Amino acid sequence: MKKLLIHMIGIFIIVICSAAVATDSPLDRFTAEERQKLEKGEAVFKHVQTKSDDGETRGHGESAAIINKPIDQCWKILLEYDKMHLYFPRKTKSEVVEKEGNRVAVYKEFSFYVTSIKYTMDYFVDADAHRIDYKINKKYPSDIKDTEGIFLFEKVDEKRTLFTYAVLKLDTGVKVPGFIQEYITSKDLPAVVLNVKKRIESGGKWTKDD
Repeated sequence: MKKLLIHMIGIFIIVICSAAVATDSPLDRFTAEERQKLEKGEAVFKHVQTKSDDGETRGHGESAAIINKPIDQCWKILLEYDKMHLYFPRKTKSEVVEKEGNRVAVYKEFSFYVTSIKYTMDYFVDADAHRIDYKINKKYPSDIKDTEGIFLFEKVDEKRTLFTYAVLKLDTGVKVPGFIQEYITSKDLPAVVLNVKKRIESGGKWTKDD
């Protein structure tokens, strides 16, 4: 009887642990409405507020979409830095100018209506986490003062991957009202994740029209 009881307890623990693992999904951090949008192939935009170590409240914009490809295939295509201008919105040029360890410096040009913006970005690559942290390389000339953010892939299942693009900091160097900057961010971030989704789901063949 004692052995049977121990055996039953063991099975119960295994079942509980398995259920906990099964519900551990990157989609859990989204609301039911947001998750429904993601499952339909749409992008979700959020304005996220966080607190720094000194207690200061900060906000940033981030957007996410589900890509119907395994995480390793997603990662491989995003690492083709010289091809980003083929599918990123507004981007007209993307060229690797330096490589050192896990850092890749990429020169970029963007078209904004009647003007062009140029700068060089440092990408810090964490292959194990499928994450790239980026920030301005200030030793090169730049048309903006500062920016930083992340690209992140998270496994949903064997065939699907959650892609998140976040702009943690953006300082254009020009005094722009906060609500206007937030409006621009809320439009551009979803466009980026959807274009990345199209590019990856096409096997790296899809290109934007402009």
